[in-house]
Amino acid sequence: MDKSKIKGYLLVSAFTVLLYLGLTNLDALAKTIKAGLSLFMPFILGMVIAFVLNYLLCAFEEKLYRPVWEKYPRAAKFKRPISLVSTYLILIIGISVLLVVVIPQLATSIVTLANNVPSYLNSLQKMVEDLITKLNIQPQIWEQLMEQLNKAVEWVLQFIIDAMPRMINLVISVSGGVMDTMIAMIVSIYLLLSKEKLVNQVSMINRAFLPQPAARQTSRISRVIVETFGKYVTGQITDALIIGVVSVIGLSILQFPYAMLIGVVMGITNVIPFFGPFIGAVPGFFIILMIDPLKAVWYILFVVIVQQVDGNIIAPKIIGESVGLPPLWVLFSVTVGGGLFGVLGMILGTPVFAVIYRLIREAVYQRAPSRQSPEPEKEV
Repeated sequence: MDKSKIKGYLLVSAFTVLLYLGLTNLDALAKTIKAGLSLFMPFILGMVIAFVLNYLLCAFEEKLYRPVWEKYPRAAKFKRPISLVSTYLILIIGISVLLVVVIPQLATSIVTLANNVPSYLNSLQKMVEDLITKLNIQPQIWEQLMEQLNKAVEWVLQFIIDAMPRMINLVISVSGGVMDTMIAMIVSIYLLLSKEKLVNQVSMINRAFLPQPAARQTSRISRVIVETFGKYVTGQITDALIIGVVSVIGLSILQFPYAMLIGVVMGITNVIPFFGPFIGAVPGFFIILMIDPLKAVWYILFVVIVQQVDGNIIAPKIIGESVGLPPLWVLFSVTVGGGLFGVLGMILGTPVFAVIYRLIREAVYQRAPSRQSPEPEKEV
């Protein structure tokens, strides 16, 4: 029998045995995976940090500081350390702003809101009762409205009660993971300092253990996935920051209550493309409704405007161009991904579709003899 066939049979047999052992010992496998993730979490976190910061590092090296390297060639050997220091200075400044400005205001807003919820609800209930009396609404309708109002009150109270322990648990978990975070930061610095060397080592392993065609294909697909997901993560974070800052500033200028809290929630939920502002608007609407129902109506209008600007201008430009997809296909991928896999599909649908789109596009140009290289994309 051919040696290649024997090797193939052995690999299939080994995979079958491993699959059987894994399926018959799921609890032990889950515990082993959990222990492994806990052990290697600082390194995984470090890789994630390096993955995200790499694009900021490249921006410093190739764009912001490039005139300096061209004017002073001798200083070019220091471009990586200088760019790395600049990158982590931006990160430290961002974290400092969160710790000194944003988080204290969020904590104060949550405590104040929790203390004032009963009075807000009483005022809202009296207002509804007065409105019902003036409109001469029938008792049956009045009872139904009061029932719905009570349900809304219970939902808001439960939301506040659940939010506080979660915030406390988040602070405790972050405090407990300080050592892991420090190790992760050190790992990320090392990865960014020697990223070219590490990439070359992985490439050598790929070529050493895979046939040449498979090695080339694996390298190409890996490059597309890394580039697409990296640019998408950067674009999503940028978009969320823009929406969060704009929401906080806009709500503050318009004198909405708890502007910082509501704006931050809108920014965080904006990680979900297109539909994020609507999801983040629900808590803000109920908070403002308890304080001033008229302002709650204006808040809905504010959210609609922000969503329209984000969905039609900001997100397509940032996310669409960052992953190489025209705005139409970004909307398509979000809709299909959300329909198939829910929120996770809405978040990951765009980069997954972008990878498929790019691989198919490259394959088409390779098979078309009259087109040697892909032309620049035109927005559809």
